[in-house]
Amino acid sequence: MPHRTRTTRRRLGAVVAVVLMATAGPAVLPAGAATGTGSLPVAAPAATADATAPVLKPGDSVSGVGRTGFLSRDAGDPGVQRWTRLSDGAVTTFPDGHVVSASLDSDVVVDRTQGTVTLRDMAAGQELFSLPLSSGQYAGAVGSTLFVRTDGAETGPLDLYSPGPDGPERRTATGLPADADGLSVVAAADGEAMVEYTTGSGTARAHHWAVLDLASAAVTLSHEFEEGAWTENTDYALSAGHVAWTQDWGGGIGVSVLVLDRATQKIQFHYLVEETDRLNIGLVGTWITFFEPGGFLSRAKSSYYGLTASNLADTGAPRRILDHAASDIDAAGDAHAFLGGTVAGGEGLYRVALGPDGIPAATRLAATGEPTQVTLLRQNVPTTVDLDRTGGKLTMEWELSRTNVNMWVTLRNTRTGESITSPLDEPMPGEDPRTMRFHWDGTLDWQGTEGSWTSASAGPYTWTISAAPLNGIGPTLKESGSFTVTRKTGAHDYDSDGSPDVLARDTSGRLWLQDVHHHPGWKDTTQNPESPVGGGWQVYDRIEATGNLAGAAAPDLVARDKAGVLWLYLGKGDGTFTARRQIGGGWQTYAHLTGGSDLTGDGRPDLVATDRSGRLWLYRATGSTTAPFAARRLIGSGGWQVYDQLTATGNIAGAAAGDLVARDKDGVLWLYLGKGDGTFAARTRIGGGWQRYDALIGSGDLDRDGRPDLYVTRQEYGTLSPGFYRGTGAWQAPFRAVESVDYVQNGREFNLFA
Repeated sequence: MPHRTRTTRRRLGAVVAVVLMATAGPAVLPAGAATGTGSLPVAAPAATADATAPVLKPGDSVSGVGRTGFLSRDAGDPGVQRWTRLSDGAVTTFPDGHVVSASLDSDVVVDRTQGTVTLRDMAAGQELFSLPLSSGQYAGAVGSTLFVRTDGAETGPLDLYSPGPDGPERRTATGLPADADGLSVVAAADGEAMVEYTTGSGTARAHHWAVLDLASAAVTLSHEFEEGAWTENTDYALSAGHVAWTQDWGGGIGVSVLVLDRATQKIQFHYLVEETDRLNIGLVGTWITFFEPGGFLSRAKSSYYGLTASNLADTGAPRRILDHAASDIDAAGDAHAFLGGTVAGGEGLYRVALGPDGIPAATRLAATGEPTQVTLLRQNVPTTVDLDRTGGKLTMEWELSRTNVNMWVTLRNTRTGESITSPLDEPMPGEDPRTMRFHWDGTLDWQGTEGSWTSASAGPYTWTISAAPLNGIGPTLKESGSFTVTRKTGAHDYDSDGSPDVLARDTSGRLWLQDVHHHPGWKDTTQNPESPVGGGWQVYDRIEATGNLAGAAAPDLVARDKAGVLWLYLGKGDGTFTARRQIGGGWQTYAHLTGGSDLTGDGRPDLVATDRSGRLWLYRATGSTTAPFAARRLIGSGGWQVYDQLTATGNIAGAAAGDLVARDKDGVLWLYLGKGDGTFAARTRIGGGWQRYDALIGSGDLDRDGRPDLYVTRQEYGTLSPGFYRGTGAWQAPFRAVESVDYVQNGREFNLFA
């Protein structure tokens, strides 16, 4: 049967068969047909496939299937046509410039070139005959019979040419109307041909089909379509026992399939409840096959994308033969052929014929190598990614066999359990049409809370994708893999996510970690709800973040108890700390402690302290976990008692080493630039009004611009109101204007921040 271009697609509904009427002569369809309901199968059995089947290139079209081979057209070069022998895959390529088509129900091809038509028997390897013919005269071919419009136009008598002892023998078809126009062969079977044509003109124009006996060249059966029932998408099928065709009743009802039982002259009417523009049909024994083409790349589901067979002899359930079909092709004998596929067998050319049990079954004749179900062909996810080097971003790619899918990806940190799940869009125009991409911005859902973001921490990760086909063809694809994230930890990064954290102790002595996340795309900074570190911290009157003192996995902290003993807590990198280690006693002599700035240029953060007489002392970090500080060194002989806040900020002003800010009792903030030898340059006034803040914390690089920032807190109307000052890198004006931090209030009261 011919393959016509599909225009649009609408979903279909259920199929029913109703015996409408008996006719004594040519089939005529009455108006006002009844409707009913039914169901379709949901799965196709595995089609058999020959392991030595020839290979068909993806995208190649097939125009005819004989008993020994098939005729195809190259997808990359439509001018190239081939006959492929089924037994061994041997290929005959026709010369460039030849227009080759299949002669129905046979291994014969029609080779047209330079005004000559030649019928070639590909099975026998011989030329049957040649005939001078213009393109307007050619009307089709069945077996070794050529159909010719006598007048060289689309109107006029129809002649049949067959091989004879002295050349092609001519016969003129009888039984066709004198004004038959557009005569064309559309189907064939068992020594018969089915032709379509029109008669009349204007409002009297009518469409018809007729069946001709090849031996007598006489019309044995004909039918006239009701007005408007024929469309460009009308399809036909012919067998010894039945004639089938499709028609559109108009009004958006959908396509119906009509089947004429040639023995009883009764017509079965298969009515499709939902709308469609096209349905392709075929006949195999007492079974009719049907499918809606174009479903493989569709973004909508239809029950009719699969090739289905319905038995005309009974009302049993239809059988699914292929999971989808793209086109139907005439095949020799009581069989039909289809380009399509099954989940089990993949894409290719399938021949459908009756099996030993009398039920149609599909055998794959040629494979394209493409899967029918959505398949992952290639993934591009690095095994290790340094998010600091990539700016916190990573593009991941998955190449699929087709992308008409609803696809989601989940990234999960297997150490913390934090993850993110996101939909993926189909490729944009100009992109690789098979590649789905996820542009990860390096964030996860904080502790599984959707809408609360956190930066991805270092550690092992898994990715999992699911791709559900939008057309319903095949199962949902599920694949997974793994990768590792690496990144540096900053002075306050206790959970290894590259973003600063704040430690806060509540009034009952519990210590909490508050994750601060800056989202560059939104230019927004949020502080997530607290994660518990542990209880019992009320024994300390001072807790100080120090940076990574001893080379462990993450920054550390020191805490001074009320007896003046200083304790070291090593960060584990997961938001928790090791058991405390005693550093030494006598630390009650200090009014202020602050750490986190490398003041000596050795790459390790140091600690400074002011005693109650106003002197400033330096404790250089050693890198040892048992003795983390060298003996103290006096770096300020006096006057430091004027300050009520002392904060090590890291290198905020571009000098040689880490810096220090100090707030005096009048609320003026001063900058002390580190020289790199453990001392500071003369102080520089930053500005006044800083008394409104309860805590000043050298948070490190909060906004990921490469410069340390300053985190601040204050109580406002009984609630905590955090903010931060971006570092500028300029010592004359080291901070920009304060920016708010979006903070989730939980009613908890805090009495210490670090």
